[in-house]
Amino acid sequence: MKKSILALLTITFIFTYSCSKESSNPTAEPDVTAPTFNFSIAGFNNNSSAIPIVVSNQIEININAQDAGGISKVEAFIDDEKVGEDTSAPYSIIVDVSSLASKTGKTNTFKDYILKVVVTDKSGNSESKNTIINVDNEKPTITGVNLSAGAVINGDNNTVTFDVMDNQELTSVKAFLNNELLIDLPLDNLSININTNNLTDGENVLKIEALDSGENLGSFEVAFISDNTGPEITIESLVENQIIDSLITISPNVNDLYSEVDSLKVFLGDSIIFSLANQTDYSFDFDPNLFGTGANSIKIIATDSLDNMSELIIPIEIYRRLITLNFPSNFYDPQLARIYVFASDAEGNLLDSKRVMQDTDKITLRTIEEISPNSEFMLTIGEYSTGAFGNSSEFTTLQNLTPSTLGEINFKTYPRFDYSPTNPIKFPAQGFDSQDIISLNSEGFGYGGSFYSETEEFSIDRRRSTTSAVNSEFIYVPQVNLTLNEYSYYVADWDIPSDFVFTPQLFTNQNVEKRFYQPILSNGDTFESSSYWIAGYFSNDDFQNNIYHRIDGHGYGYQGLEGIPYYFNSIFTNYKYNVRINDYYTERTGELAPSFHTLDWSIDYSYSNNEIEVIKNGLDHTVGKVFINSDPYVVIGGLNISYRWSLVFDSQKTDNIKLPKIPEEIKTWGFYELYEQGNMEVQQVEIKRYENINSYDEYLYKVIKDNRHSYLVSPVMESKFKSTVPGYYQKAPHFLLD
Repeated sequence: MKKSILALLTITFIFTYSCSKESSNPTAEPDVTAPTFNFSIAGFNNNSSAIPIVVSNQIEININAQDAGGISKVEAFIDDEKVGEDTSAPYSIIVDVSSLASKTGKTNTFKDYILKVVVTDKSGNSESKNTIINVDNEKPTITGVNLSAGAVINGDNNTVTFDVMDNQELTSVKAFLNNELLIDLPLDNLSININTNNLTDGENVLKIEALDSGENLGSFEVAFISDNTGPEITIESLVENQIIDSLITISPNVNDLYSEVDSLKVFLGDSIIFSLANQTDYSFDFDPNLFGTGANSIKIIATDSLDNMSELIIPIEIYRRLITLNFPSNFYDPQLARIYVFASDAEGNLLDSKRVMQDTDKITLRTIEEISPNSEFMLTIGEYSTGAFGNSSEFTTLQNLTPSTLGEINFKTYPRFDYSPTNPIKFPAQGFDSQDIISLNSEGFGYGGSFYSETEEFSIDRRRSTTSAVNSEFIYVPQVNLTLNEYSYYVADWDIPSDFVFTPQLFTNQNVEKRFYQPILSNGDTFESSSYWIAGYFSNDDFQNNIYHRIDGHGYGYQGLEGIPYYFNSIFTNYKYNVRINDYYTERTGELAPSFHTLDWSIDYSYSNNEIEVIKNGLDHTVGKVFINSDPYVVIGGLNISYRWSLVFDSQKTDNIKLPKIPEEIKTWGFYELYEQGNMEVQQVEIKRYENINSYDEYLYKVIKDNRHSYLVSPVMESKFKSTVPGYYQKAPHFLLD
């Protein structure tokens, strides 16, 4: 009983204590209320589970959640797999859906995914909401673009069409050129125009972007070439204001960076002269002789496969080429003050003039006058030297030239010799009979000697050639005893010892023979006089280079029964000689002929006002020559003025020779006053013929063109001449004329 009362008291205490505590601090009710919320997917307004939302790549879930006790976390699940959470407001979860399959394999329809958003409060209460989403990770496909990679286009009208395919609705299609927006296209008209005039030539990029409702962006890029420029034309063989006087090949380099060269047309002025299409080599020949002279222009128009056109205009001048003169490196004689070459028409009017300088290697004479390839002109070479006491002018004129017959002359260097002779000059000449008349006159290439019986000296002037290595190795000294009518000779080395003494014992007559030649006169002419000159050569090389030695030379005013005597020496390998009989002159190679028939020609002339009228008769002559000479000089203004002028002409068709008019640069030379007054002296006029040369043009080609010795071309030259000094032939040698 006592035990029961104790238990009862205990229960009563506990209850009483409990009631007492509750009444003073009431117990809170547990939080069992779930949060409230709604959510949306960025870019979509309708989250109704009945209508699936199509998303792509990633989605942004924005959650607006409330709870009295506070939100603990927000979570997102796709098909119950957690894909993200957020624990702080504002609540947003970004979910990557790019790895999710878009469609089911069999039906090729969108696969439904359940997107669940769960919001949990701090009491652990949670609330969830679901929506169905479809994932579209397929980008719009751009196909059928009619602009191919590397295509070359031009102009302002280039339509580009294409198709866009997508499994969703397209929201925009844009086109960009070089990353700059070109056009935002209407979805019902997928067509673009490219105006290449707004682009730089070269590579450009067209990009097309298509965006679908799933924010999938499809793009297509194509690089193309814009080409609004014609082919580039360059010419290395032609420069501005170039003078064209002969056939040239013009080789345009025609290149197009982006297109094929289609055609090329060449105009002279406004007239087309050349056209080619679809070629790789556009070279063409231009013959100025087909067109008029004067200023003009060559215009070249090139077109590419896109019809782009470019043109190059080069101003030119068309002249008529007369002749080209080629000079060797050592041609210029430093002893001369001036050398000029000039061309004149048949009336003597100046066509062109050029000065020859020390470094001149080529001169082309040309004219702007309208002449044909067969028009005649004359070429003159003028040389001027001057000193303290006067000056000298020498001219050589070739007449009856045409642009088509000669073309060019290749000059050779006329031999020039040391300014001072080799020492010693004088040698003792002892033992010669003082009672006899003795001649030791020697003459050869680079030397000349004389005997002075009064002083018993032999004087020899020796000079080496300065223009070539060709020189004589010997000095031929003939001794003619006019008292005894005997001939002997001595061959000395060029370098005669300084203590050398000439004596009669040195001379020999071995290989010497006295011979005769018979003058045979034509038409019963009376013999008046004859002269001869004989030279020998020790080798054929000497013969080719005219390294000669005079054997004998004399003149006679009578002839014996056997003819005209002379001495011949057979020690030489080659011979050259000349013979004059009255007004007949011949120059030949080999040994002297036994007889000479004079020519049945006649020659006379008159001279007035710088014109020479030639009166001639006869057949077979081809070349004429006029020699004008001051003989030896004329005093003008206290100065000794000398001049020489040789004019060569076609003797078959020319009777009147006009001296060419003088260029301004030459009018200061001393002779000009006499020229202007017409007071120059004609000393000789001749007509001649050459064996193996049948015309004047052939003479020009065989002798003059390469500046050859005429005796190397023709072994026989015969002339009929008239001289102011009867019985004397003026050879008047010159570097161009023997």
